Amino acid sequence: MTIRSLDELSAAARKAADEALDPALAAAPARLRGSLRDDLTAHLCDHLDADATAADVQRIAASLAPEGGEAGSWLDRAGAGFVPKGMLGRIAATWWNPADERLLLPRAVGWGWDLNLGAVAVRLGLIEPDAESVPFTSTGDSAFRLAATLPVALAGATALHYLVRGRSLPDPLPAHWTATGRADRWTSRRRAAATDLTIAAAGAGLAAWAATTDRPGPTRAGALTAATMATSLGVGVTGLRTLGDRPNPLATPAMLASSMVAVGVVLVGLARAGREAEIARDLPRER
Repeated sequence: MTIRSLDELSAAARKAADEALDPALAAAPARLRGSLRDDLTAHLCDHLDADATAADVQRIAASLAPEGGEAGSWLDRAGAGFVPKGMLGRIAATWWNPADERLLLPRAVGWGWDLNLGAVAVRLGLIEPDAESVPFTSTGDSAFRLAATLPVALAGATALHYLVRGRSLPDPLPAHWTATGRADRWTSRRRAAATDLTIAAAGAGLAAWAATTDRPGPTRAGALTAATMATSLGVGVTGLRTLGDRPNPLATPAMLASSMVAVGVVLVGLARAGREAEIARDLPRER
């Protein structure tokens, strides 16, 4: 049985817990330390029993930004060779963890909080906390092909923008914006177009690969997640460039929010398709 407080641990195990928590809390902003300690302590309590040793505590503490196991490894496999090992697994476990009811989870990389899209989907009634034993392993080819249409369409929107308006756009175009939404760095129109179209092409290509490959479902889901995030942010940046030097403090937050929504749509669709396939597969066995 798991514990409710670290006080239920032995003296050695409690010391190991404090040694694991103190460095993490010291690096956090002072105003967040209280709530962060509560969250990290709850994580330890959920995974330890009263007989836990100091070694057990150290093992659990090492996963405070969880690797995500099977639930998170679908992004690990997609990003192998491109990012440090384990990073995408931690990001996956933070972005899509329907079994965890918290809307905000400790950020997988750095300090802060990320939105748990899995918890959002559960609260909206779009999916159950235990929708699939292993996310996306039962999702069919048709669902992946349908999900791929979103990043492909977003990439097409970027290409259409430059095809229709490319010659009439001002030169130079914004390349960076301040927190208030005012452009503070500029680049040539040709370079801006090349950057945006390259991102669009890469995202569309990755989505097309995910839609047609015979790789495992988790790998395909990771590829579609990356493609959707890249192409949606690409569309947002392309749109921001058209504002010129007019400040718009809501533009960047709106772009980030819409990108998260796009990723959420893809993940929810794939997860629901996988759940339906899993139910259909299990029904004959129950009969």
